[in-house]
Amino acid sequence: MPNYWSKKKLHFGFTLGANNNDFKIRLDNEFLNIDTLQSISVRRFPGFVLGGIADFSFAENFNLRALPSIAFAQRNLVYKFTNSRSNREVKIESVYLEIPLLVKYRTRRFGNYGFYVTGGFKYSYDLASNIDAQRSLADPVVAVQPHTFSYELGAGFDIYFPFFKLSPELKLTNGISNALVKDGYVYTESMNGLWSRIVNFSFHFE
Repeated sequence: MPNYWSKKKLHFGFTLGANNNDFKIRLDNEFLNIDTLQSISVRRFPGFVLGGIADFSFAENFNLRALPSIAFAQRNLVYKFTNSRSNREVKIESVYLEIPLLVKYRTRRFGNYGFYVTGGFKYSYDLASNIDAQRSLADPVVAVQPHTFSYELGAGFDIYFPFFKLSPELKLTNGISNALVKDGYVYTESMNGLWSRIVNFSFHFE
């Protein structure tokens, strides 16, 4: 097959993927010592991602990639109190507009295959942010900041076809900005921070 892809400086595509969403929680131990709340855990749910790809080859084996995407996510926070009748599970649903900017390092091709690693940073805007929602002890809300930043690390392999390239990829996302909105209620005051942790498995078509 002609080495068609190596000659293109700029090309475009689209991506489809599934994700598993989690939070890293930093508890406020001082608050927990004076309250009946015993623990907070995360119930994880799968989501999905769809978006576009713009890829620019700026050096041999190196590409700069932008992947503007829409990602759907859900994580539930499970609160356990001394009195089990007070236990609560708070749903956090998000629809993210994401703009990752990544650098991809790819090996030389072995026939119609090639391996690569990628890394960079991502800006996310939560279109479904409930930061202004009404809340109470009986109707708990845990809001997350609409604007967050993360770093991403991933790996995958390119499969070259005559007219397109398919790339299965596994990628890890870790938040670097605190997403928690503190509102004075026990459900947020018991924590000092929330950071997104996401595992993505995607298929890139370019």
